Amino acid sequence: MTRGNGLLDGKVLFVAGVGPQMGKATALVAAREGARVALAARREKTIKPVAEAIRSNGGDALALQCDLAVEDQITTAIQTAMAEFGRVDAVFYNAAAYDDSHDTLDIDEELWQKTMAINFRGALSIARLVVPSMVENGGGAFVFNSSAASMVAEDVRLGYGVTKAALNALTRFVASRYGRQGIRANAILPFVIGGDVGSVASSINCLGRSGTAEEIGEAVVFLCSDRSSIITGEVIHLDGGLFSRAAWPSVAAQRIPPPQG
Repeated sequence: MTRGNGLLDGKVLFVAGVGPQMGKATALVAAREGARVALAARREKTIKPVAEAIRSNGGDALALQCDLAVEDQITTAIQTAMAEFGRVDAVFYNAAAYDDSHDTLDIDEELWQKTMAINFRGALSIARLVVPSMVENGGGAFVFNSSAASMVAEDVRLGYGVTKAALNALTRFVASRYGRQGIRANAILPFVIGGDVGSVASSINCLGRSGTAEEIGEAVVFLCSDRSSIITGEVIHLDGGLFSRAAWPSVAAQRIPPPQG
């Protein structure tokens, strides 16, 4: 475990939404870089092994069972992290819900509200709870895990796209409103996926391969660190150049016809 010269030495990172990929990878990278890490997720069986792995390598970690769709549980998790570590210097909001059945404008209200709660309202609640102490401590950093779905047209997951676009707006608001008080905020648009979709993406992005969860974790930790002190208010693609090589109709790319029906 790195001590004394890590990117996040002396800092506390709150990871909201610790799944088996980007959340876990970011927590492990952050701990390696000297951070004390608070891990919040709905399933205790997800966060406990990550916390134990960090501790076994000489780091400090706190496992917090928390449903990010429930305001009271978010409040308790933040309060517990602050009581245990004394502060929260950075937040990585990584929670996501996918509303794959929203492929028309006929909204399922229950599913819509669940998607909004997990993907956006939880992030807003955490920012509201953490910003005052960040201001008091001289600053902090947020990284919100957004998606290219916030910027491109889709024919499914209407709520997912809407909530990720809202995360982009929250990113810019926090950066603008609190930047003079030392707080930065950025959103990332990662693409880490296997299978057939990953193979297609790899064939058309700049690198010729999909990214890994660990690569996303490295980028998030950098954005949380003082090394990225000039970067704020940005929505950053972490997709190996996939977005920049979108197949526009031109002499350089075969035209993709619109879907029928």
